[in-house]
Amino acid sequence: MDNLGNTTGPRPPELDRQERERSMQIVTAGSLVEAIGGIAAVVMAVLGLAGIARQTMIGVSIIAIGVALLFAGGALASRYSQFASRVSGQRVDEVEFGGGVGVEFLTGAAGTVMGVLILLGIYPLTLAAVSVVAFGGGLLLSTGATSAVNQLGEAFPYDRRVRMAREAVQGAAGVQALVGIGAAILGILALLGIQPYTLLLVALLGLGGGILIAASAVSGRMLVGLRGFR
Repeated sequence: MDNLGNTTGPRPPELDRQERERSMQIVTAGSLVEAIGGIAAVVMAVLGLAGIARQTMIGVSIIAIGVALLFAGGALASRYSQFASRVSGQRVDEVEFGGGVGVEFLTGAAGTVMGVLILLGIYPLTLAAVSVVAFGGGLLLSTGATSAVNQLGEAFPYDRRVRMAREAVQGAAGVQALVGIGAAILGILALLGIQPYTLLLVALLGLGGGILIAASAVSGRMLVGLRGFR
């Protein structure tokens, strides 16, 4: 007897195509917000290094980085099922991707809160150093999530633009890891009281630049992939 109530079956190709396109649009939007946050952090850090309201610039820069990571992590998390189905069994596995997304989101949220507390004058140097260390660790651990965006568009024609975009994402993930390590080291030195303002501003400058590079590479990869739908 046929099971007429069984409607489970493979997803229609057109539906899967629409889901991929929607995922890429969301990730692109999150990456653009992340890039804006990176630019803001760089500008604030440069102004702070120039001696203009250093504590305020540190607080605003931390908030900018926190919001950037929050949006980027949120965009990836909102399309987790799409990414997880594509990274499973790949070099970037599902556990690494999920952990990277979670760390990025939580680090961004915590950094935003600490940035607000810094602006309120609550243990500014200590919270700033802790934020920088957290951001550094978050960037380092989220490199897998950054690399995973290449898997979302793996079915598209592998032409020169796609190859260049994929290589840019891989390079950005490497830069992100190096920036994360450097920021964590500078944050620890700042916690020890070694030229805290200077080290924190330099670390925030590097973090902002690293976030900008990674976000630009990811958004570029997604935009190249979206052309495959046109």
